[in-house]
Parts: sequence; C-alpha cells; structure tokens
Amino acid sequence: MNARPLHLAVLALSATVLLGAAACTGSSSTGSGPSPAAATTAAAATTAATATAATGSAGTASAGTGSSVSVPSLPSTSGSATSTGATSSGSGTSSLPDVTTSSSSSSSSTPPPAPPKPVVPTVAASPALGTTGIAPRTPITLSARNGSWASLTVTNAEGKQLKGSLNAAKTSWTLGEPLGYGATYTVSGKAVGANGGSRTVKGTYETVTPDGQIDASISPDDGSTVGIAAPILLSLDAEVTDQDARARIEKAITVTTSPRTEGSWAWIQHDDGIGLDWRPKDYWKPGTKVTVTANLYGVDFGDGMYGAQDVTSSFTIGRAEITKGDINTHRLKVYRDGKLVFDFPTSFGLESDPGRVTHSGTYVVMSKEYLHLMSNPAYHYKNFPAYYAVRLSNNGTFIHANDGTAGDQGYDNVTHGCANLTTENAKAFYDQTMYGDPVEITGSDIPLSAADGDIHDWAIPWSEWVTLSALHPSNSTS
Repeated sequence: MNARPLHLAVLALSATVLLGAAACTGSSSTGSGPSPAAATTAAAATTAATATAATGSAGTASAGTGSSVSVPSLPSTSGSATSTGATSSGSGTSSLPDVTTSSSSSSSSTPPPAPPKPVVPTVAASPALGTTGIAPRTPITLSARNGSWASLTVTNAEGKQLKGSLNAAKTSWTLGEPLGYGATYTVSGKAVGANGGSRTVKGTYETVTPDGQIDASISPDDGSTVGIAAPILLSLDAEVTDQDARARIEKAITVTTSPRTEGSWAWIQHDDGIGLDWRPKDYWKPGTKVTVTANLYGVDFGDGMYGAQDVTSSFTIGRAEITKGDINTHRLKVYRDGKLVFDFPTSFGLESDPGRVTHSGTYVVMSKEYLHLMSNPAYHYKNFPAYYAVRLSNNGTFIHANDGTAGDQGYDNVTHGCANLTTENAKAFYDQTMYGDPVEITGSDIPLSAADGDIHDWAIPWSEWVTLSALHPSNSTS
C-alpha cells in the first residue's frame, strides 16, 4: 500500500479536529481549505472518531473502507481547551461528556390512608352515679362529651320511666320531675361518638329517707279576694329554727304579683311559734293578682325533717278600704278608695288601765263572726255575747256591737280593749269589711306588738322587716 494516502488521511483528520477546535473558539484556519479527497477522508475519520467516543474507546477509528487506523492524540495548545460537549486536559487525553439516561417507573403504588379511629364519648353525671341519700328535688344532669346521647332513661323500682329532657345538641339530659323518698332509681343509656365510637352507661341513685315530713298551708286561701293589708302566711306543722333550712324554704317559694309589688319574707313570732310571713312594703294596690307557689316537697327542713308536699294559692286584692280609729276623738272612720264612707262614734278601751287600753298600731281584719262569746276571767266576765264581731287580734281585740256603752260612744273610752259600736253601726261595718282590711288605731301609749297575736306584721317597720328574712345578708351563715 502506498504510504502517502495514509499520511494525507492522518493530516486530514488532524486538520478536521483542529478546525473543529478553532470553530469553537471563533478563530479561522489559514489556507484555502482541504481538497475534496482530503475532506472526504477527514469526514470519514471524524465519523469513526465520533463512533469511537460513543462506544467509550479512545485513539481508534474505523475507516470508511473497513480498515482500522490509529488516531494519535492531539497535542495541547494552551494546557487546556474547552469545546462544546468535550473537555481537553493537559494530559492530552480528550474526554467526552457522559451520557445520562433516565426512566420513570411504569407503576408506583401509595398505600391507602388508615381508617379514622372511633371516637369514644366520655360521660359526666351530676351528682355522680351511685350517690345515695339525695333529696328528691336534687337537680340531676348527665352529659356526653365528644358525642351525644342515643338513648337515656331513668326508671323507678317498678320500671316506670321518669320525665327528662335533652338539649338541642343531645349532649345533656336533665331530670324533669322530683324523685320519691327512700327510693332507688336506675340510669341506663348509650352515648355515641364519631366513626362508630360509643359508651354504655348504667348506674343508680338512692334518695333520702326522712325522719319525718312537715305539712304546710298558705293564707290567703286560693281564689279569695282580700283587703290591701293582707299578708301571706305560710304555716308549718313544725317550727324551723335552723337558719340554713329557713333559707332553703324561702328559696323554694315564689310570689308572683301583677302589677309588680315590692315585698319580703320575714320569720316572726306567731301564737304557735315562729312562722313565715310575706308582706308588701306598702299596702297592696287594689286589683293586684297574687300567686304563691311553695315547692316544699323534698326540701330539707333540718333535723332529718323534709317538706311533705307542694302548696299553692292564687288570690286577688280587693278595693282599698282603710279604717282609722282615734282613741282621743272616740271616732272610727272608714275610707274606701280614698273617700269617707262611715264615721262612727266609738268607745275604746279604758285608758287608765294598761290591761284594758286599746293598743296603737295597724291591725288587720282577721275574721268575722255574727256572734262571739267573750270571756275574761281576770275582769270577771264570761260568755259575753258580742254580735257582729270583727276580730282584729288574737288577744281579744274586736270591733263589735255593744248597746250597753252607747251613751259613752263618741265621748268616753270604757271598754276592755275593743271598739264598741251600736248594733246598727256594728252591722253596717260588719257587712262591708273583709279579711285583710287595715284598721289603724292611734292615740294610745301602748303599741301593737307580737303579744297581740298572729297578724302584727304592720307593727314592724319595713327597715326591720327585711332583716327578718333568712336570705338577708345579715343572716348569711356562709
């Protein structure tokens, strides 16, 4: 083989590499360019070199004729040269960039999320389930937190279900009726939370067994019409002395009035012990509607005693009638709705005798009797017939007929404490007066007091009256 063509091929390949490098740097080669034959040979060499680089082999190219040629390394011209897609180092070895391929997984699976855990509600009971000795009116509430009640019942020993109510969210249940004395009640229910969580509830309550039960009554009677001075009297079968128990009793009673009326309870002396009275600050307004509701069943009265039952009364205040008596003028005047309707000459109790003088103060008409037999052993009379007798106190003070003192009426006070009228005048007064009418007596040196009987309420100043309530701050035991 002729050595010249090979020599020309090598030169052509070298020139091609150098031209490629010059093109990358922007320099132009000298001369008029390679001949066609050289260009063809150089192209073939370049193709072979490219193939060699792609296969990772250096210095060997495959010629277009199928023969192999050895391609010498190109000398470095400035220690290092950089061309697009290749780097030359000072060692004279040409390095081509690595070829990187990437592929994505044809299938990837994410595990499904775990199902939410069930929320189990918590239950709170007030008082706690299992509590014993509770009063029948103890408020009972059962609450479900992080859930709501699906069912809840409270039953007595016979299996009867008690009344109760759920709130709108069904998270709280409240007992709706009083329990019995000395009884056991069973609580059963189920509270449900989110995602299937639930809690079953079961328990019992036991109520107190009283040592005794106290009855009560209210005056004025239900449906009655009474005078403007009538107090409300709550009568109890036993005297309550414990201040906390008195407060519990007052809290269990409501007085509803129309129009609104200011008033207060007071524990005061009665003939049979301390009793509970309510009166307005001033006389009632005529036509006032009054309702008294005493929810005393289940109330702890102290000393093991409890209220036996609830009592109520609704009544109406009648016309405004005030009777005014002056022992110095010996007159008894009756005013109705502010107008004078009667002016009776009267004889009051003998002023020189403290045991007979009529006491000053505001009395309340307590009752009326066509005939009342009066007796007073200390003054040596018994079963004296008093007609058209209107009772003012329990110590024997009446307005009644006594024609035997007719000559003294309007002039002298000669009675044993009563106000005497003629039969005609006594009947006129008797016919139109009613329970609760005030009778104001003035002129005596001895004031009306608790010694004069049950209804001496108006003899106590208002400023003192309010302090006699167990709910007054001065009586607080806390």
